[in-house]
Amino acid sequence: MDRKSWFAFGVVAILVTGVGVVHSSRSAADSPVIQERRALMKDMGKQMGIINDFLEKGAGDAAAVKAAADQIHSNAAKIPDLFPKGTSLADNVGETGAKPEIWANFDNFKQAAARLGTLSSAASAAADTGEKTAIADAFKNMGENGCGGCHQNFRQKLN
Repeated sequence: MDRKSWFAFGVVAILVTGVGVVHSSRSAADSPVIQERRALMKDMGKQMGIINDFLEKGAGDAAAVKAAADQIHSNAAKIPDLFPKGTSLADNVGETGAKPEIWANFDNFKQAAARLGTLSSAASAAADTGEKTAIADAFKNMGENGCGGCHQNFRQKLN
């Protein structure tokens, strides 16, 4: 297996939420906005990992979960601006999984980002309770209907 394949395998192992692979290798041809949105998505994967580690391994505490959910909320608000027209996988701006459907249905795309913001706020509120069951339910909802809801409709898996 080549280096790129091993990296993709490692990312899949980290993102156990089932929301997809965040591909972070950069091509010299990647535009700055592609690099910026890739960094933002990688950070969201990291934050999801913090929450998952709390739930699965008992790592960290509810305060760390709250901070991670709050970071996801902050990132969600930035998503639409990181997808200007002309940056789909069909536009030759670098390696991206952004489907042209984003711009054909941009209002729906913005609503999906807003939904992630709402669901991450719910995860933050669940963390305030300190109850693992509440956190787990909010985390699952955020992963499936926030991250996953957007990725299913607007993201082409790479490799």
